[in-house]
Amino acid sequence: MPNAFRLSKRHSLNWALGLLLICCVLPSFALAQDRTVRLAGVIAEERIAPLMAALAARLPGADLSYVRLSSAQIAAGAKRINAPFDIALFSSPDIAVSVANEGYASYDETAGTAAAAQWRHEVFGFWLDPAVMVLRDGAIPDRMPRTRIELVRALEQNSGRLSRRVGIVNIGIDDVSYLLATQDSIRTSLYWRLMRAFGLSSARIYDTTDDLLAAFRSGKVDVLYNVPLSAMLSGNDLPEGVQVVVPQDYVLAVPWTVLMPKSATNLRGARIVLDALYSVEIKPALAETGFRYPAEFAALDSLQRIELGPELLVFRDMIKRSKFLDIWFQMVVN
Repeated sequence: MPNAFRLSKRHSLNWALGLLLICCVLPSFALAQDRTVRLAGVIAEERIAPLMAALAARLPGADLSYVRLSSAQIAAGAKRINAPFDIALFSSPDIAVSVANEGYASYDETAGTAAAAQWRHEVFGFWLDPAVMVLRDGAIPDRMPRTRIELVRALEQNSGRLSRRVGIVNIGIDDVSYLLATQDSIRTSLYWRLMRAFGLSSARIYDTTDDLLAAFRSGKVDVLYNVPLSAMLSGNDLPEGVQVVVPQDYVLAVPWTVLMPKSATNLRGARIVLDALYSVEIKPALAETGFRYPAEFAALDSLQRIELGPELLVFRDMIKRSKFLDIWFQMVVN
């Protein structure tokens, strides 16, 4: 019995020491986790640098990291058992809604109140990105087109003059361009006529908006359609003699969105970042990143916001998407 008693005391001592060790280690581990906040987004590292610096100032002592991924990669990461990031910035709201609809986004009621647009307190909009036309002075004779019907007529009447001088983005590759195309097709009966006019002009097709703008800056193309304003306002300034045209019939506005995966390691840190995005102090950094409106954009009567919701999933259907892309390539390429 005495030996048994001593063994029991030894076990009790070991158990107490082990518990003490766990109590000391776990808070340190949790604190280390809280100090690391991982962001993912579709924005280039050099473009998002001002925003990352401003966020770091809001989270003193935190270790912020950023990785650039495609929207598809972000969606796949959010569905993993252990998401490789804590918060993600989407330029494609339809993909963000799809992730949330499948049950992989975290709920945050506070952010839902602060956001100008949100869906189910899981997908939060933080900026509206208008799609504009960009034209080089003198590219089209007489009056610059200000509406889609004017652009269609200008392309049809000057197809020879504008041959290989019109640039568009491949909607089969670029998610935002696909969203804009499908939304255009809903809002105007002119859409397919416009695509046919691009085909008549032998439009150059680029994989991304960055590639399109690089071609414009180098002088390869003179007419661009459905260019996100944020892409225009980031990076290098456009050359002189260029007009950014806000369509007078309607302007599609794409909400940039944020979501936090349910399986994120540091949801607490992600919520702090999300809250910071809506703060007044962060606006200058957002402006440097391209999220700002020029003075002439102060009042856009023709602005049509693309609403967050399950309606965005209609054109995510694979059969519908395939049919839409087939028609688009027939019009633009053939």
